[in-house]
Amino acid sequence: MYKNYLFDLYGTLVDIKTDEQSKKLWKKLAKLYACYGAVYKPKHLRKAFFELDKEERALLKEKLGCEYPEIKLEKVFIRLLKEAPEMLTGPDNGNELSVRIPENEAVWAELMANAFRTLSRKYLKLFPDTLETLDALREKGCKVYLLSNAQAIFTMPEIKLMHIDEHMDRLYFSSDYGVMKPDPMFIKALVEAEGIDISESVMIGNEVRSDVKVAQSIGMDGILLNNYGLSKEEIDKERAVHKVTGDFKTINGIAELLN
Repeated sequence: MYKNYLFDLYGTLVDIKTDEQSKKLWKKLAKLYACYGAVYKPKHLRKAFFELDKEERALLKEKLGCEYPEIKLEKVFIRLLKEAPEMLTGPDNGNELSVRIPENEAVWAELMANAFRTLSRKYLKLFPDTLETLDALREKGCKVYLLSNAQAIFTMPEIKLMHIDEHMDRLYFSSDYGVMKPDPMFIKALVEAEGIDISESVMIGNEVRSDVKVAQSIGMDGILLNNYGLSKEEIDKERAVHKVTGDFKTINGIAELLN
C-alpha cells in the first residue's frame, strides 16, 4: 500500500525501560565527575542535570522558534563539569580550585552520555518480528526510515547493538535536528531530505500524539502500533486528549504491516 515506511524506535521497534531518577545512577555519575575534580552530592548532581537540560531546551526553543526543541545532551554533561559548585584541590596549589578539563571534550562527553544511559537502562530488547518485517518491506521495494525522538550519541550504539541499522535505509534522530516530535518540523526534515511523496508514505509508532498526529499534521497516514496492549477506550482517550480527528489504523504487532 505504501512505498515509504517511517518508524519510531522506542516502544515501536524496541522495548526499553530506563530509570533516570535512580539513586544508584547518580551516585556512580557523581564518582565519575569527582575523578575530574568536579564534586557533587548525588542528589545535587541529579538536580543540576535536569535544570541544565531545561535551560538548554529553553535557549534552543528561543533560537529555533519551535515548540518542541531537542538538545544535544553532550552540552549538559560538559556544563556539569565546568560549572561544578565544588572542586577538588590539589596538594601543590593550596586552596586553589580546579577542574580537570579533558583535552577532547567531545570524546569525554560521549563517554559520560553512554555511562549515563547504560547505568539508567533496565532492559533493552527488540519486539517480536521487528527485523524480519523491516527486511520483508525492503524486499518488496519499499524504503524504510527511522524517525526517533532520541539522543544520537547513545541511541546509535543501542541500534548497532541490535543491528537495526543494517535493516533500514536511513536513520533520523531528533538531537541532530534540534527539534522533536510532535513538532512537524522533524518529520518534514525527513520528507524533504529524502524527497518522498507524502501520499505514498506512512508513519508507524506507539504514540497517538508523537507518531499518528504528527504524520496527519503534514497530510501523511499514521498507524498506531499497539505493542503495550492498550484497550480501545484508552486509545480513544488518547485521541480525545490530543485532539486527533482523522481516522487511523491500529495494529497489535509489526508483522501485520505485511498483511
